[in-house]
Amino acid sequence: MRVKRVLNNNSVLAIDDEGHEVVAIGKGLGHGRRAEDTLDGAAVDQVFIASGDASSDRLAQFLSDIPLIYIRAAGKVAELAQEQLGLRISQSLILPLADHLHFAAQRIREGISVEFPLGWEVAMLYPKELATGRSAVLIANSALGIELQPDEAVALALHFVNSQFAAPGLNKTVQMTEIITQIFDIIDHSFGIKVDQQSMNAARFVTHLRYLFIRVASGKQITEPSTVLSTAIAETHPEAWGCAAKIQFRLQMGLSEVLTQDEIAYLALHVARLVGDLTG
Repeated sequence: MRVKRVLNNNSVLAIDDEGHEVVAIGKGLGHGRRAEDTLDGAAVDQVFIASGDASSDRLAQFLSDIPLIYIRAAGKVAELAQEQLGLRISQSLILPLADHLHFAAQRIREGISVEFPLGWEVAMLYPKELATGRSAVLIANSALGIELQPDEAVALALHFVNSQFAAPGLNKTVQMTEIITQIFDIIDHSFGIKVDQQSMNAARFVTHLRYLFIRVASGKQITEPSTVLSTAIAETHPEAWGCAAKIQFRLQMGLSEVLTQDEIAYLALHVARLVGDLTG
């Protein structure tokens, strides 16, 4: 790997052995370096490569603006997420975490306190991610020598959820969380019950919804060659089918995609199972 341009004392824009432009970071990595210098692999902490619409220059600017300590802290948090949630450690996880921790530290220095309005929903819908987020706050505090707000665990949990769905930015994750909360409201009103969102039954239902979001986003909705399934479910679980139709309307507004009849059928089946477990 050879240097193309020094970004700061700890990072350089480099050319790897395959000819790709990358950003390499490491303590003192850029100190005294010049273009065409060869980098010692032992001195490199991490290597990042531009992907998607991002250019190498934009990635370089992004990383040069974030001190190395935050990237290292993000790496430790990513390792925790891998251990507790099975997430893959990747730059799509580390970079947003580093950016978030950097910004959170700036807020602390400036005495700015923020609210996390989705705290209750995240606790109900993503308890494992939130528990990992709480542990991540402690790791970040130790690595950075600061005291993050305890509720930063909510924001970190959303980063973990977002990483599972490989979506750029948190907007889709926040939207998904809000939609799931509204779906539970629809079920509560449709059946005159109150679903315990911390129960195993609710967790199973949320898992189905999350995979539904993935199928819709990837254009791989369930489509059976026969309508037997949807007809049978509509006949045997008419109330669940009606509830699923209401949920379908909310999903189509939020996702801007039309659900197939088979997706609606499976949704109704999961609603029937959830409600049946509660009222049976």
